[in-house]
Amino acid sequence: MSDALAIAAVTETLRAVLQEAVERAVPGAVVTARHPERAGVDEGGAAALNVFLYRTAVDGAWRNTDPFGSHPGETRHPALPLVLHYLLTGYAADTEDAPLAERLLGAAMAALHARPVLRSAELRSAAGFSDLHLQPEAVRITPAEPAPGELYHLWEALGLAYRLSAPFEARVVLIDSAAPGRTPLPVLRRGDDGRGPETVPWTTVPWPVLHTVRPAPAVPGAELVLSGAGLGAGTPSVRLTHPLLGGPVVLAARADGAGTVRATLGEDHGAGRWSAVVVLTAPDGSERTTGPRPVHIAPRITGDLPLSAARDRSGGVTLTVDCVPAVRPGQRAELLVADLPVPAEPFARATRKLKFRVSAARPGRYPLRLRVDGVDSPLTDERAERFDTGTTVVIT
Repeated sequence: MSDALAIAAVTETLRAVLQEAVERAVPGAVVTARHPERAGVDEGGAAALNVFLYRTAVDGAWRNTDPFGSHPGETRHPALPLVLHYLLTGYAADTEDAPLAERLLGAAMAALHARPVLRSAELRSAAGFSDLHLQPEAVRITPAEPAPGELYHLWEALGLAYRLSAPFEARVVLIDSAAPGRTPLPVLRRGDDGRGPETVPWTTVPWPVLHTVRPAPAVPGAELVLSGAGLGAGTPSVRLTHPLLGGPVVLAARADGAGTVRATLGEDHGAGRWSAVVVLTAPDGSERTTGPRPVHIAPRITGDLPLSAARDRSGGVTLTVDCVPAVRPGQRAELLVADLPVPAEPFARATRKLKFRVSAARPGRYPLRLRVDGVDSPLTDERAERFDTGTTVVIT
């Protein structure tokens, strides 16, 4: 998601993207982002294309979407989903030179038609002051269709003579809520045996089927147990893919003859939500592949624990947390201090050291969980019977 500077970031990126296009069409032309009353003046006689944000609206569909990264039982304030409405207007030094203004407008419309998405690299380059480039949802620029007469009323409200313009909208800009959420500690036991209800379909099928992957989540170096049907019809291997980290990562596997396949995770697989398939290779080299199942790889907090932190004069603390595996740029990292989620400070490269700023911290001892792309570091012992009292922070 993004911060409150995202609106300005979209405007700046639009201006930068359009500058290249209009300068090819009209050498020396500039792109400005001004109120129409001041657009087209003080440009030293150069032709200009003006980008004017005249209205913001809330996207109804995104407004009813659950917050990113929230788990069942957690409460978070949803992001503010904005649709930004822009007006593109061409200006010529000679106000009577309408074809020149039309050339500017046509070049801008063609550029946005060819490149309707503001790419992450463009957002980072043109508007490095905002973290909009980390937003998981792309910002799309599409022609708008205002109500009949809306543009004429807009120019009338501005007190200016009408000029030929093209309305566009940028959708969607997700601004994070500043209100803190609550992330309660996990439940230790479900039912008498601690497992809760479980149903697994089991049928005789002509093609291998993968039903479950345990443990969930798994930590780097853990053994994965993949259960299904028809998994003994060949030499097994496991392939992992991740939407951000790529893949496939191929793990050597072995079948135990009981409808399960076992494979061991490496220590450097990135934390987050992966997808796994079992590949069965026949003696003739042909392969049969199961459908994908999710695999959640959890980060692990390392270093000297428990952490100790003293509040500064403002009552806040900065916590530095070591972790494995490394967290990559574009991944969303949070530190859950008891039931308070704290986002990580920005980082530009893969790192095993993250910083978190907790404002208005209260003295006490609090359990810690590191959440990367929605997957939490373990907070319980191996049997999940009690909380690990060492993975904590002591704030004084």
